Amino acid sequence: MYAVKKFLSVAVAVSLLATMAVGCGKQANSSSTGKTPQKLVWLTQGPGPDKSSWEVLTKPLLAEYNKKNNVNIVGEFYSFNDLFQVIQVKVASGSSNYDILSVDGPMVASYAYHNYIVPMDKYYTQSEKDEMASASVKSSSYNGKFYAPPMNTSSQVLYYNKDLLAKANVTVPDSDVTHRLNWDQVTSMAKKTLSAVDPKGNSAIAGIAFEQTNRTYQMCALANSLGEKSISDDGLSTKGIIDGAGWVKALTWYQNLFKSGLALKGLTADNTGNNFKSGKVIFEVGGTWNAVSYKAANVNFGYAPCPAFAGYEDKVATPTDSWHFGVIKASKNQDEAAKFIKYMTIGQGNTEWLKANGDVPSTKAGFDAINKDANASGVMKIAAYEADHTAVPRALTPGYSEYSNVMDQLWSDVANGANVESAVKNASSQIDSALAKYKK
Repeated sequence: MYAVKKFLSVAVAVSLLATMAVGCGKQANSSSTGKTPQKLVWLTQGPGPDKSSWEVLTKPLLAEYNKKNNVNIVGEFYSFNDLFQVIQVKVASGSSNYDILSVDGPMVASYAYHNYIVPMDKYYTQSEKDEMASASVKSSSYNGKFYAPPMNTSSQVLYYNKDLLAKANVTVPDSDVTHRLNWDQVTSMAKKTLSAVDPKGNSAIAGIAFEQTNRTYQMCALANSLGEKSISDDGLSTKGIIDGAGWVKALTWYQNLFKSGLALKGLTADNTGNNFKSGKVIFEVGGTWNAVSYKAANVNFGYAPCPAFAGYEDKVATPTDSWHFGVIKASKNQDEAAKFIKYMTIGQGNTEWLKANGDVPSTKAGFDAINKDANASGVMKIAAYEADHTAVPRALTPGYSEYSNVMDQLWSDVANGANVESAVKNASSQIDSALAKYKK
């Protein structure tokens, strides 16, 4: 459903924050106020293999918050996949034992439709919402109501392997957010480089790769970059949209990458990053989180903003979104839950979280902080711009799970050679049939 590798470390850390901070927070609160701290349960994601940020984030966030607010935030955490199943059981049951919910961005509409979470308009002023990236506000909303404010967001850049390009005497033109490369330039450079470094195709080097190949999170931005929607405005129909000329053009372009040998079918979301590290990918569209690991692996890489399609420079769209917060409808502690959520979205908790974990912010204050920071990486400066200017949310629909299942298969089928026009018609029919149950 999202850029899983990075988001796992994010949510895992948050989950442990809550769990580890309970003990010290409870003791401090009880002794300083004489009252038993109010307990709130936060359903979130985790645990995971990366424990490096847990201790760093625990003290300045949860422990301090618990102490100052006489609360006992308890994290009940699950793996990424299990969390969605748990929500369907524990939250859908209407139990009042849970208060705060970590919401994957594209699931906001679904949880709002099913009354799992409550609107938060009364807790956020219009000026506070205006301080958030417009794409994040769209993802947070359903039927005109603001349900799930974002903790952070995500963005993508174009990475390239300088050593492979140098072997072909290819130099990537200077590119920034005001003057982007276009896909014609990138494919031309990729072809020339492949001809030099792997002329017979025996080394399995990809000219162009998408980190989350065949996944809705990343791939639908191609059609969006041609000015196309992902779904109807009411989130209940794809007819005339994904089976239209724009989507056919985007999918045909994608399919031709594989037919020409520029893209390789063997690359998946699980191995594209490692292939880039090992010199098996020339150009990769990938998440900002990769920059740190590529640098640590001593990869000689460069980066640029996501390319535009020639003639559509003003339509460029980039993937976005990450984790949001929701107040569970059955909670008996809604006001206190909302108070904590504000702390973690537009308060000091958010500032400290971003500082410690390096995520892309969802607020204009966060963007400004990156742009003014002389030590911020160029990748993060691109991300700050994209999140505020070119980011396009995934399909806003209460049937996102059904939508994404079909769309992921569509991209995969097209990559494997399916007839594009037949594939989009079939996908649109499947999605619209699945979404019919949401129509009132």
